[in-house]
Amino acid sequence: MELTQTNLYTLCAILLLAIGLLGFLLNTDFIRKVLGLNIIGIAIFMLLLAVANTYPAAIDPIPHAMVLTGIIVAAAGTALGLNLASKIAKFSRIVQKEEVITSAESLSDKAYITSPNNTQERG
Repeated sequence: MELTQTNLYTLCAILLLAIGLLGFLLNTDFIRKVLGLNIIGIAIFMLLLAVANTYPAAIDPIPHAMVLTGIIVAAAGTALGLNLASKIAKFSRIVQKEEVITSAESLSDKAYITSPNNTQERG
């Protein structure tokens, strides 16, 4: 196999797709998942550009237009994903604070009930 520009772009696209897929599947952090999806998108763009150069005499402009449109959509999707990650992080911090407060209150209630100094008058 001769290493032409098209083959090099295809190989790089396959490598980036594998890296992005591993990053998306193996990470639990939402921001890293968004970055993995961005790397997968870049791989798809590179593959489209490699396919655009199928004939040496002419280059097909349609895949180039698709890649430009895809870049804009990917930027908007990334902004949406990062905004969603910010909202999820803020909500999880609020929930964790509420859990800490309720667990502290339940512990103080249990300590008050089982305390030996706690004498109640019986009538």
